[in-house]
Amino acid sequence: MVMERVEKALGLPKLSDLTKTMEKFPDEKQLKAIKQVLSMAERVSQSAPELDQVVTLIKEINSMPIEKLEKLEKLLKRIEGIMKKAPDELVSFLMSLKEE
Repeated sequence: MVMERVEKALGLPKLSDLTKTMEKFPDEKQLKAIKQVLSMAERVSQSAPELDQVVTLIKEINSMPIEKLEKLEKLLKRIEGIMKKAPDELVSFLMSLKEE
């Protein structure tokens, strides 16, 4: 009863209402999960241009006929075999061309 008079006199919300509101706030475990999700979202947003390129590439691959994809797969396997046997200097040189 005293509390009700104090709440009315000071124009404060009821203590029970305040308690209900506080219970809706996330606990420590939920806050950590939210923080992790936000951190991952930040990293993803920083790599957005690369993701756009990946999406474009996936769409392009999806539009290709199966026969072409099979030929491409064989070609990539041949290239992979050659790259495994190639000297390190040649691989470094090829990688430097890519960067230019």
